[in-house]
Amino acid sequence: MKNPSDPGPDPQDALAALQQKLAGLGESSMRKSYYPELQERLEELERFKAFLDHSNDAICLVEASTGRIVDLNDSASRQTGWSRDELLQQSLFDLSNLQQNAAAEALILSSEEMASVRILAVTEVHRKDGGIFPAEITLNRMQFRDRSYVLAVARDITQRKAMEEALRESEEFLKNIVDHIPAVVFAKEVQELRFVTINKACQEVFGLSRAEVLGRTNYDLFPKEQAEFFTKVDRETLAKGELVEVPEEIISTPNGDRILRVKKIPLFDNQGKVRFLLGIAEDITERKQLEEKLLQSQKMEAIGQLAGGVAHDFNNILMVILGYGSILVNEETLPARQKEQVEQIMNAADKAAKLTSDLLAFSRKQVIKPSTMDLNDIILHVEKFLSRIIGEDVQLRARLTPRELQVDVDRGQIEQVLINLATNARDAMPKGGLLTIETSAQRIDEAFAQANGIGVPGPYAVISISDTGVGMDEQTRRRIFEPFFTTKEVGKGTGLGMSIVYGIIQQHSGFVNVYSEPGLGTTFRIYLPFSEQSAEAALEPEVAVAPPGGTETILVVEDEPDLRLLLQNILSGAGYRVLLAENGQVAADLYAARAGEIALVLMDMIMPGMSGKEACHVIRAVDPAAKVLYTSGYTMDIIKSRDLLDEGTELLMKPVRPVELLKKVREMLDR
Repeated sequence: MKNPSDPGPDPQDALAALQQKLAGLGESSMRKSYYPELQERLEELERFKAFLDHSNDAICLVEASTGRIVDLNDSASRQTGWSRDELLQQSLFDLSNLQQNAAAEALILSSEEMASVRILAVTEVHRKDGGIFPAEITLNRMQFRDRSYVLAVARDITQRKAMEEALRESEEFLKNIVDHIPAVVFAKEVQELRFVTINKACQEVFGLSRAEVLGRTNYDLFPKEQAEFFTKVDRETLAKGELVEVPEEIISTPNGDRILRVKKIPLFDNQGKVRFLLGIAEDITERKQLEEKLLQSQKMEAIGQLAGGVAHDFNNILMVILGYGSILVNEETLPARQKEQVEQIMNAADKAAKLTSDLLAFSRKQVIKPSTMDLNDIILHVEKFLSRIIGEDVQLRARLTPRELQVDVDRGQIEQVLINLATNARDAMPKGGLLTIETSAQRIDEAFAQANGIGVPGPYAVISISDTGVGMDEQTRRRIFEPFFTTKEVGKGTGLGMSIVYGIIQQHSGFVNVYSEPGLGTTFRIYLPFSEQSAEAALEPEVAVAPPGGTETILVVEDEPDLRLLLQNILSGAGYRVLLAENGQVAADLYAARAGEIALVLMDMIMPGMSGKEACHVIRAVDPAAKVLYTSGYTMDIIKSRDLLDEGTELLMKPVRPVELLKKVREMLDR
């Protein structure tokens, strides 16, 4: 046996032995022994070359470390337009943009030996005519006879790219359609009911971005009670396999509660299996609010008609009682004791007559005798009387505009309104305080009337009556004008004082706004139309020129959901990007997180929890140069008395006209 450690045969000796063997064979023997095998091998090579040349892919053998093309198939020439000889003079980097792919470049140019490594790259291949086409190239590092090569197989993906682009454009087109549908659209997968897509309207209603919604469940986004209800309806819809409609669905969002009318339907695949749950919802919050306002108006109208009818009939009865009572009182033969009893009947009847008069005032059935007069004169005339009503503990301050406010009013009725409001303010300030009466002129345009749901466009004289009393909550404020509604103790009020104010102002074709917060006082604003004989009424209304909008980001801070939505609509309609916060703390946190992009803070001055002033201090601790524009329904006297306004901030009085708001916002942004 041969020892493994023995040296092998000398290659030169083996070659010499082979030459001797071949020399001893004749030509005939060579043909018989080797030609058939050589012929078969040549045919195999020709078949393999034909196979490569007819491939749709361009195939090149590339020398490692240089990238030079050393062999290629015919398809490479056909696709690039260069001849074989021309391509053999180039490198793979001359033919493509692979030098922009670090991994591909390293694979080709590395001088070190590598194990078999494969890379798939997408690049552009250059044609001889100057054109290019996208290609998917597979690069395979290989070793052959102690030399390193890279086998490059390039596939023209022009058609695939075109199809991908067409698909992308189609998806973008459909996405744009869905995004611009004026309804909330969303879809959930059916296993865990996670959101898989939402449209732009859904983002706006939810008050969340796509990233904050996608992949989340109802329980991640909504309070537990709501999430349980939504999930129950989702499962019922999937079980039924048909459309399910929910007339009203309340959702809690960062921008407040919204009311949706929702339709849900399962989506099936080709095999009839449920894959997704589609939801389409209409935001009916504003419609419900308008319905509530209409219902309240109709209720007040119905109560007024009832009160007017009762008061009219009751007055007839009282007239009989008072008439016969007067006859009895004047009867000389009537005993003193009985005469005293009749006088008690007369006093009670007088009180009842006053009550019916109040009911008639609320129902707008009282006969008024309007005449043209200056509203400032009425206030000056009643000012001394008001001082006696409110007492020494309450300071009365009148700030009257120097211009004449010519209105057509019944002087006695307007004085009654002022007396009722002053009495109400006095009762709200048991420990004393400040009562302010201000007058001004304001022209209401169509945008203001639509935005606030009040009034008819035109010039108005405005009376603002503010107190520093206990204020009232939202529930009380909404019912303030209802007859017989009172927060006072039994026997201390009829509950008709504010109803009378409402009725008188309505009868004068005006309207009333109320602003109040618990512990922060109340402001009533009364709007009375200017007299047709006044200079203001004779003037043609100015054509409102829309102030220039912008693209800056504005943080709107407002605790009242209706006003928050209104401000968002006004500002976004002018092109601004709007961020919303429902209170001062949320505003401060939001500003700290996104201070670099917020150009202006539009903030309600009076809010529950952290006030506007406190929020401003926190914001300016982050950015001392932060621009802050306050809004408030309170008069300037009340604001100053409570030290609510910071230096360097500005104030817009509610209700704000959209044009004034946009003008002021633009003015502050341009500073």
